[in-house]
Amino acid sequence: MNQIDENQHSISQVLLERFKIPGSPLQCYQVQTGEWIPKSKEKACAWPGYNQLLVSGVADNTLEEAFSMCWYCAFLKGVALFSKPGAVVSLVFQINWELENGKHDLLRHLEIPKETIDAWRGECALGRKVIIESENGLQLLYRFQFLRTYALDYSQFLSTKWTISNSPIELPMSDVGLVPIHLTDHKANHYLLPIGPNLLLEGIFFFDLTKNSSQPFVRGLTLIQDEAEYRFDAICASAVAEIICSRRIPNISASINRAKSKGITFHKIVNPQAITSAGLTNADDLHFRIVPVDEYVKFVHSFMLPP
Repeated sequence: MNQIDENQHSISQVLLERFKIPGSPLQCYQVQTGEWIPKSKEKACAWPGYNQLLVSGVADNTLEEAFSMCWYCAFLKGVALFSKPGAVVSLVFQINWELENGKHDLLRHLEIPKETIDAWRGECALGRKVIIESENGLQLLYRFQFLRTYALDYSQFLSTKWTISNSPIELPMSDVGLVPIHLTDHKANHYLLPIGPNLLLEGIFFFDLTKNSSQPFVRGLTLIQDEAEYRFDAICASAVAEIICSRRIPNISASINRAKSKGITFHKIVNPQAITSAGLTNADDLHFRIVPVDEYVKFVHSFMLPP
C-alpha cells in the first residue's frame, strides 16, 4: 500500500461492497455515452494516484493514510471529484475577498509578504483580481484546501440533522459520493449518500445554526414513491462520469433529464480527466497574477462552470 501511483478510491470499497450482488460485478452507467460497464469494487470510483501529491517524483500519501481516522462524510466531501476544481475556485475567491475586505487569514497561511498584499489591495481597489498560476498546481491546492476545511466540515456534520431513509425503489450511487443539494428556499444544504440499494443517509444543514442539531442524532424514515424518485433523480444528475448500480437500471438518461426539469442542477467540471489524473504529475510552485475581471472569470470557468 501507499506506493507511487497506486490505485486510490474517492468512495471506499466498504461502501461499494454494499451495492454489489454476490458473484456479480457492479454495473456502472457512463453519463457521456449512455453505455453500461461492469466493474469490480476495486476498480469503481478509483484512479491511479487520485489522492497522492507528487513532488520531485516522490509520492506523499498522507491524505490516503488519514482515511481511517476521518469521519466518512467529511472525507467524502473533501475528496469528491468536485472538490479538486472547487479548491482552486474557492481559494481564489477567498483571496480576493480578503483583499477587498481587509482580511488576511488565508493570505498569511499562503505566506504572502505584507508588501505584496498591500500592492494587491491597491490593484483590487481599481477593480482587478488575483488568480493562481501553476503548471500543475491542481493537486497541491486540492490537498491544501482539504486540510483547511476538514475540521469545519466535520464540525458542520456533527450538527447536521441526519436520517436513514428506506426507499421503495432501488437507488444508484453517484461517482461524487456525498451528493450536495442547495435548498434556496430553506436556506440549507441537503446531503444524500446511498448506503445500500434501498437505504439512503440524508442530512440537512441549515445556514441558521440555531435550527441544527445540538448533538449527533439519526432518525428513521420511509420514503414515499415521489420522495424516492426525487432523490433518485438528484443522485443521477450529480454524477460526473458514471453512476454505480447493483444491477442495470433502465431510463437513467430520462432520470437525469427529469432532474433538470425539477431545477436540480450541479456545477460542471470542465475537464474531468485532468481531475482524476492530477496526482500523477509533479506539483509545481504556485504563482499569482493580477488580471482584469473578465480574465478572472475566464480563469474560474476553466475549472468549473455554473449550473
